[in-house]
Amino acid sequence: MIGILSHEYGHIIMAKSLGYETTLHYGSMNYYPQGFQEDKDVIALKTLTKDYMEIDIKFWPAEIKEKAQNFDKIITKRYPHEASKNDLLISIGGPLQTTLTGTIGLLILLWRRKLIYRNGFEILDWLALFLSLFWLREVFNLVTGIGEEIILPNGTWFGGDELYISQGLNLWSGTIPIILAIFGFTVAIYVIFKILPKKIRLTFIMSGFIGGILGFILWMNIIGPKILP
Repeated sequence: MIGILSHEYGHIIMAKSLGYETTLHYGSMNYYPQGFQEDKDVIALKTLTKDYMEIDIKFWPAEIKEKAQNFDKIITKRYPHEASKNDLLISIGGPLQTTLTGTIGLLILLWRRKLIYRNGFEILDWLALFLSLFWLREVFNLVTGIGEEIILPNGTWFGGDELYISQGLNLWSGTIPIILAIFGFTVAIYVIFKILPKKIRLTFIMSGFIGGILGFILWMNIIGPKILP
């Protein structure tokens, strides 16, 4: 949960710095031009469709669908959106926050490693370890992207912000996902096998793996949608 929300706040901070309004959801964020959310037609559209958001639009009543499409045309004309460098910068904001946080954690561990070897892990060291493993998001994204393509092929082996960043920079789609995943894997291997005490290493790996998966499933499917729909 902390990793997911802090990642989204990376996007939000970037979007707000560029003058956009933002909203935070359990696994994503949205950004809009100034005044968008107070626009009377936007409010009317949300009110009209609030009871149908979980239903495929093709199953909406014809009258509701027609009114929603008319509102959408008006809103799109009033707030036209074209892909721009701002979209790329906002996409970068999330991974930048995640990797910067992970790097700060790694630097703290490197700074304190002699003390760790001498005195064992203290509270600050556990916090730094947790922060350094934010880098694992990049590994997770690459693995899930490849896994999804194997199970449910859609023509791409990559996904998430890293894919959009590669495309925005006119690079091969896998450039940013693979580079960041390599960095993330390297950081994780170093921290776990060079800094973490050997006697708790296996326990840490197993509990982290199981807890990470369960936490992700619970937040994305049960807790998150109720708290931040």
